[in-house]
Amino acid sequence: MKRRDVMSLLGGALLAGLLSGCTSFAPVYGDRSSASLADARFNFAPPANRLERIILDRLSVAFPNQAGPDDPVLRVSASSRSVASALSDAFAVGRPVNVRVEARIAIVQDGETLFAATRFADSAYQGGKLSPTNLASARGVEEQAAESAAEALRAAILAGYRPGLVSTQPR
Repeated sequence: MKRRDVMSLLGGALLAGLLSGCTSFAPVYGDRSSASLADARFNFAPPANRLERIILDRLSVAFPNQAGPDDPVLRVSASSRSVASALSDAFAVGRPVNVRVEARIAIVQDGETLFAATRFADSAYQGGKLSPTNLASARGVEEQAAESAAEALRAAILAGYRPGLVSTQPR
């Protein structure tokens, strides 16, 4: 064998060894989402409106463990509003209507807030149609934005909440 072949073989083996050290499985949030958060249990406060019900349903799927009387209470408050729409009137019909769903969660135990976060999701629908169509479009967009806000809240809980600890992080 020539020296060049030996060197390329050794270089390939070295590269393969280095790359094999980079392949491992790790949780999305590193060590922080270990067994302590997998065991998180919440008593879900009753919702006040449909958007809160959608968010609570999504969070109850994400945190399915059965809660006991000593576990913290997860409260959700959500509202929907229309944000500024486009100023253009280039289209004769079908103006876009922007919708924002803003949701806030608070994890409370014994009157003390352990964790709180606020997230929002924006979406839009094409308005200026018949009233029943507008109402159905608005409701569908609000529900879709509520589901997106629920996923953002779930990610906030995974990233910042630790059972048994009071959060001092800015939200």
